[in-house]
Amino acid sequence: MKKVFYVVLFTLVIAFAFAGCSSSPSLAEINAEYVAMLQEPPNPENKSDITVFLEQNLSKFNEEHADQMVIAFEDYIFAFYKNSPDYREFLQEYEAYISSALAGLYEIKIEEQENPPVIDNNLQRSWAELFERTLSLEVFIKGAANHPIVQEEAARIYEYYIRVMLKGVPGSPVFDDEGNFKDNALRALEEFQVLYPDTTVSVAIRELLAYLSSIDFHIDFESVEENKAFSDMCSQLVSEAGKRVFL
Repeated sequence: MKKVFYVVLFTLVIAFAFAGCSSSPSLAEINAEYVAMLQEPPNPENKSDITVFLEQNLSKFNEEHADQMVIAFEDYIFAFYKNSPDYREFLQEYEAYISSALAGLYEIKIEEQENPPVIDNNLQRSWAELFERTLSLEVFIKGAANHPIVQEEAARIYEYYIRVMLKGVPGSPVFDDEGNFKDNALRALEEFQVLYPDTTVSVAIRELLAYLSSIDFHIDFESVEENKAFSDMCSQLVSEAGKRVFL
């Protein structure tokens, strides 16, 4: 989520949601107290107080509002730990109150926490598995059209996967030591676009393959121009995929 920004947004949402509406004053008071708690400096005691507060009050709100409250708490935890919460515990605690879209996002984040695609700059999945994971993110984003905050966060993860798919990572690059595009990566790219031709992932793959063909599937590591051209091309494809996935 967008750290700090979302807390501010949440505060504004509260102000507009309860200004002049017919909701029970007690709900407005609960919200005011919650927003005040989120403004306190992050520390273990405050985190514990918010956890108890949500346990006592989250069920009083509708699903949309519960999403906002839980996301705001997620941001608060990030501010304290400089890292994400344990998403498996998070989902177990709040799944009964939040939307299926937000629950789905947390399931994605559980997978990222427990089975990260990259560890110590080394790819932990085969190229084919990486592409399948990217496609599953695309399907999720398109299915969350009514939840823009969820979509935006899933798209951030999706763009990361697209970038890894196109470029690899330092310990698992797409080019071998001689500068040739790796055969196993190429086979996975070609097979994927045959299986899923109408996806945004395949659009990026087709453009990558066209570029690779133009350079004969080889890059000169000593050439600054060639390396920059490839990096720029990948960045452009990532940006385009990040926009196209919302269409």
